[in-house]
Amino acid sequence: MSLPKRVGITLFLLIYLLGFLGGTVWAAQAPLEIKSAAALLVDARTGQILYEKNAHEKRSIASVTKLMTLLLAFEAIEAGKLSLEDKVTASERAYRMGGTTIFLEIGEEMSAKDILTGIAVGSGNDASVAIAEHLAGSVEKFVDQMNNRAQQLGMKNTHFANPHGLDDPNNYSTAYDLGLLAQQATRHPGLLELTSIYLTYLRGGKTMLANFNKLVRFYNGADGLKTGHTDKAGYCLVATAKRDDSRFIAVILGAPDAKTRQSEATALLNYAFANYETVPIIREGKLVTEMTVVRGEKDTVPIVAGKDLALTLPKGEKFQLQQNLNLPEKVNAPLAKGEKVGELVVTKGGKEIGRVDLVSGEEVKATNLLVTIWRIFLDFWRR
Repeated sequence: MSLPKRVGITLFLLIYLLGFLGGTVWAAQAPLEIKSAAALLVDARTGQILYEKNAHEKRSIASVTKLMTLLLAFEAIEAGKLSLEDKVTASERAYRMGGTTIFLEIGEEMSAKDILTGIAVGSGNDASVAIAEHLAGSVEKFVDQMNNRAQQLGMKNTHFANPHGLDDPNNYSTAYDLGLLAQQATRHPGLLELTSIYLTYLRGGKTMLANFNKLVRFYNGADGLKTGHTDKAGYCLVATAKRDDSRFIAVILGAPDAKTRQSEATALLNYAFANYETVPIIREGKLVTEMTVVRGEKDTVPIVAGKDLALTLPKGEKFQLQQNLNLPEKVNAPLAKGEKVGELVVTKGGKEIGRVDLVSGEEVKATNLLVTIWRIFLDFWRR
């Protein structure tokens, strides 16, 4: 029995649509195939690793080195040690840098903002030397700061030899360590603002800079961070993108060419956004409850989250979460601000998947004996 033409066409379109959607879902869940020498996919907020390949293998990282240079500069800005309006003077050492440059001349003055733009967008080796000398007095002292900061971040398999990334046997890192560095860098909006620029100009429009990271133009939500390339390092990229509450970081080291570098970073980010989401649980300082204080100058104290808590979950699983408060009925004074009094525990299917300390939101001093007796007396007569 033949179907009417209109019904047949409708069924054909429906089957085609279902096949297309099914193919899309399958593609999102297909295993990743990364040809680059090393790679990492991590949630920027939670640190949850979603994919890794040779993540702890020490490798040359080329201009990805400049990500640490940028981080130190923006930390100096937040500490009041550097202003974007400060004038940075190019030394002969900066002028003589080879590789990619922004064409600094000896004695040329440029604002710190333009110098940092020259690093973030133009990957200028000369600009990296100029800012290093401006901040630390010499390249060597700045490199010491780079290595100290790396250790503070837990980058155990990293060592910097310069602020720009030109090949040096003592300048290396790993995909895992660069993930740690990138997580810290994404906490600085000013840094991301610069690394998200695709095309800009210096010197009143005389010098054009184009970002080597094409994702910032062509990938939804991409706003950084840094590319790198030398013959020894291959093609490298630390990229990040944010959509809604989720921000992911993709690290690619030792790609055979720029096209592969970009396509594999794209594949990692696509995989993350298709399959996972960052679920905010609570923000640091968020009020959870009020608690009764025993023998304190105050009768109650606000209880707040001691730090941020967010979880990386497969899409759709956030609706299975349960939150439980582990708190005593009362707390005793004295109580310091920030002192732990309990915990918020998050479970899924009866299994714990996250917890955060709950702390006193205020200091509560202990009352003296006479006040305590008076309060007991008042409580007695109120009954």
